[in-house]
Amino acid sequence: MTVVSARIGKSMTAIALAAMLSACATHQPPVEPQFLASPGRTSAPTTASTPTDPNERMNRAVFENNQEINHSVIYPVAKSYRDSVPEPVRDSIDAFTSNIGEPFIFANNVLQLRFPAAATTLGRFIVNSTFGIGGLIDVATPEGMTRQTGDFGQTLYVWGVRDSEYLVLPVVGPTNTRDAIGNGFELAAQLFMGSVLPTSAATAANHMGAAGTVASPIASLSKVDQMQQLETSSLDFYTMLRSVVEQKRQAELRAALRESPLSSIPGLEDSSGPEAATPLVSPALMSPALQSPALESPTLQSPALESPAISSPALVAPPTPAERPKKQASDRAPTGRSLTIERPNAGG
Repeated sequence: MTVVSARIGKSMTAIALAAMLSACATHQPPVEPQFLASPGRTSAPTTASTPTDPNERMNRAVFENNQEINHSVIYPVAKSYRDSVPEPVRDSIDAFTSNIGEPFIFANNVLQLRFPAAATTLGRFIVNSTFGIGGLIDVATPEGMTRQTGDFGQTLYVWGVRDSEYLVLPVVGPTNTRDAIGNGFELAAQLFMGSVLPTSAATAANHMGAAGTVASPIASLSKVDQMQQLETSSLDFYTMLRSVVEQKRQAELRAALRESPLSSIPGLEDSSGPEAATPLVSPALMSPALQSPALESPTLQSPALESPAISSPALVAPPTPAERPKKQASDRAPTGRSLTIERPNAGG
């Protein structure tokens, strides 16, 4: 029992650290945010709640405490890691961490009946584990085997657990109730498998788990700068981060549901409608120099606004003199000859 308790405590601590660092990553390309904050101001508290965030007041309090940890620990460590570790080494750590997680992605792909995704995930794990030197090099992606999504929170969504409240956990960061339960289930499944597998397999699994425990927080450090950039350029960082996290997560969930045969079962289909298939991109991820969120709004792209009255001839300005068609006679080129027709006199 002592060994098991120590293993559980070690796993919980490592997973909490990994989740804290992973929460710092938005997995979006660094771009210039839309809403710029005034110097020294990174957030604007608000008391308004959204339907998906009914506990906003409590979440904001936890969020502020997490931000103190980010500023005092995570951001300095991430900067040191980025400046001192060469990029090829960071890429190898990222690839190794991703490869360690492939078995869990495969299991969730099977539970979701996404068999093509499961086959791709299994192929990636085999190829990267062998030809990629234990996963240090991602050789599967260039071959067309892209990394799939898959976790138990996503599985619960495909199984019908749709609405879930936004949740900010201490240290762990932004998530939701469904995904928090899914993460806990995956941890329990990992501990259970380690206790029932044969000795040799359990030893190998423990070694892989220990390597992943060390590599996951390190790999997440390379993504912290994206969150830091978003924070320093957001007027209300809490609202902006919630928007980015929810939109990215909803895109993953709906994509998985569309790939699963379970979506054809009444009651399990995607009831959000076709307009939700592609979520809106957060204004924080748009450059104001390139485009305006208002111009990209689906409201302005609605066919209802394409009224025939807008293209009515009465609303079309008359052509300028330069645009008016010239008379046919003026279009003819002069020939240098003239033809004169004389009418005979009446007396002639």
